[in-house]
Amino acid sequence: MSILYCSIPHFATALLRRQDPGLGQRPLVLIDPEGRVFAASEEAAACGVIVGLAARMAQVRCPQARLLEADVAGCRGEFETLLQVLEVASPRVEPHGWGAAYVDLGDLAPRHKDAAAVCGELGRAVRQEMGQVLQPTLGWDSTKFTAQVAARRSQPGRLLAVPTERERSFLGPLPVTLLPLDEQAVQRLGFLGLRTLGQYAALPPGAVLQQFGPEGKLAQRCARGEDDRPVVPRTRERRLTTQRDFEDPLDGRDLLLAELQRLVAPLLLGLRGNLQACGQVRLAVHCVREDAQERVHAFLFPTADEARVMLTLGQLLAGMHWRTGATALQVVLEKIQDGAAEQLALFPAETEREQKLREAQRYLAARFGANRLRRALLAQPGAPLPEWRVSWQASEGT
Repeated sequence: MSILYCSIPHFATALLRRQDPGLGQRPLVLIDPEGRVFAASEEAAACGVIVGLAARMAQVRCPQARLLEADVAGCRGEFETLLQVLEVASPRVEPHGWGAAYVDLGDLAPRHKDAAAVCGELGRAVRQEMGQVLQPTLGWDSTKFTAQVAARRSQPGRLLAVPTERERSFLGPLPVTLLPLDEQAVQRLGFLGLRTLGQYAALPPGAVLQQFGPEGKLAQRCARGEDDRPVVPRTRERRLTTQRDFEDPLDGRDLLLAELQRLVAPLLLGLRGNLQACGQVRLAVHCVREDAQERVHAFLFPTADEARVMLTLGQLLAGMHWRTGATALQVVLEKIQDGAAEQLALFPAETEREQKLREAQRYLAARFGANRLRRALLAQPGAPLPEWRVSWQASEGT
């Protein structure tokens, strides 16, 4: 395959600066309708402001930042413009979050030496349409994951093309936080002393499957440069539909929510196993002698988290009103795309959980002595027994 990853860093704040050049280089934080961070400029991200952070906490971490209301509809419109520009070069374009997409170049750039000219032309087309403020970073490779990582390691207006024979050496020293695994899995890798993609790639595949499931096995293939997932254009986007009919009409929102959870849990599990997420959920409720009611919710950021999806379904259900019991429920997961690591660039400092763990470590060190604390290090990745693979050493930096 020949895959280009095109990403406009800090897409939403770059749009705002294009609209109002007077904003200059002051840190910008955009707040979503729920009062959380929707996007942060490079300057704000360097202070530790990340997506999903409460607005008040963002102000604490970056006091000099200017907090503004996010224009989500405007961002969607501009992102659609970007996708259309990319689709002029190739109809096989797959969105990936805000301001980023995969492009399957196919025969346009079958080899590494062909990539520079084709990708350069595409980059110029994006700048011409979107403006110089929205300089894209470009990454090219034969696999989706490596192309994405290459773009994240590149600079605005530049292309980083990774030849197939250099994939492993390129990926090896990079952090495991680039993998689109959930927070708990990444934290477990840290506890085991696994910090780099090369360390994760060297683990026995059977052990990875046992410890981290199908998603961990697929992530390991990504870390090895063996990602064979195809680019899925928007015309072929997957939709997952599930439905349940009731012989006896079902009443009571708690009962309906329990049924909804049974419906969507297997679908979300399958998405996580494929390192995917859904960008939109559609709920339909059929009732006795009443027209079916349907509600749709588009997520600001694609998700496969069961708790988040169930919260949304509960809100959609609460917005419906009917006089008789429900005879059927239908849920459709739409706009399915590859999942993304929560912090793919500018890993600011520590997450809130890591900060709390660090504070607990300092307290324990002060109370009981630092020499009593131990941390796990991966000593022999290929050892047959866990106690041989991991050693415990005195904790540092307390």
